[in-house]
Amino acid sequence: MAQPTQQAQVVGVRPLSPTVRELVLSPLEGTLSFKPGQWVSLKLPVGEHQPLNRAYSMAEPETASGHLVLAFDRVSHGLGSEYLFTLKEGDHVVLSGPYGNFVVPDPLTKDLVFVARYTGIVPIRCILKHLFAVPQAREVTLIYGAPARAELIYQDEFTALAATHRNFHYVPTILNRQEAGSECRPEAEIVASLFGDRRDLFPMICGVKAFVRPLRAHFTERGFGRRELQHETYD
Repeated sequence: MAQPTQQAQVVGVRPLSPTVRELVLSPLEGTLSFKPGQWVSLKLPVGEHQPLNRAYSMAEPETASGHLVLAFDRVSHGLGSEYLFTLKEGDHVVLSGPYGNFVVPDPLTKDLVFVARYTGIVPIRCILKHLFAVPQAREVTLIYGAPARAELIYQDEFTALAATHRNFHYVPTILNRQEAGSECRPEAEIVASLFGDRRDLFPMICGVKAFVRPLRAHFTERGFGRRELQHETYD
């Protein structure tokens, strides 16, 4: 059965890094209610078999305006991202959703460990903004890797959040070891050094499959069951 779709208007565009852009959409036929961590499907008028369906996570929780904030990287020769990079304020796109189960457990009974690489940070940023909109009792750690310091999107936000909330711990890491003065350890190594064999955690991992699968295996080898962690991939 086809999923209901609706038109949305582009009301904002801004660059987040040399290769990542943020897109703000205003649904025109009804407010979209979603959980932080979920995504929408955009129906793009490109490619041989139109529409081209592409999934993009919300970067911010629901707001009174009803706007949806998405963020995406520009993939070389990627039909979807190349098209989205041409959009400007006033343009329209078709979307459906929300979808996905990459959400924080309710009730939350364990400390959270987020591990993201590159644009895998997008749904996690949405979750963090929601979590810290109210006092948060649990310890929350974010380990975030990117190919270069300039690609650590929302970096200033996470640094400020860590300075404001003693229970939020931010560990950025740069995959390019030639950037002097930067933490350059792989995310899995950081996870192991910070948490060892701790089981009183709820890990949430987001990125491409080649990144997520080894990290998921790291936790399952330490006894985490299928329902004791969340993961999301976007390739």
